[in-house]
Amino acid sequence: MEDKKINKNIEFTDIPEGATTDIYANLKEKLESVERFPGIYNFKFIITGGLDKIQELRAVLPDDEFIEQPSKTGKYVSITVKKEMQNADDVIAIYKQAGAIKGIMTL
Repeated sequence: MEDKKINKNIEFTDIPEGATTDIYANLKEKLESVERFPGIYNFKFIITGGLDKIQELRAVLPDDEFIEQPSKTGKYVSITVKKEMQNADDVIAIYKQAGAIKGIMTL
């Protein structure tokens, strides 16, 4: 399984490939142990499916500022969104919505 990080403290590497563990239950546990809620959470996304995907992501986070950083080759765009979140469930809800958009990787 690819090493994906939510932030510098939370990693998905401890879930074995093909495990029946609910990845979002694992994420919730880690968020609650590392993050403080309510508080500002840094969402990170990689757009690989074209710039039109940024607009789809904006539909998920319509009132938030996007910090965009194109790659050196221009093949993808890294996006950071800082958002006040009330709890881990709210963070997971956004990751689920963004994860449903083809061409967006969540970190």
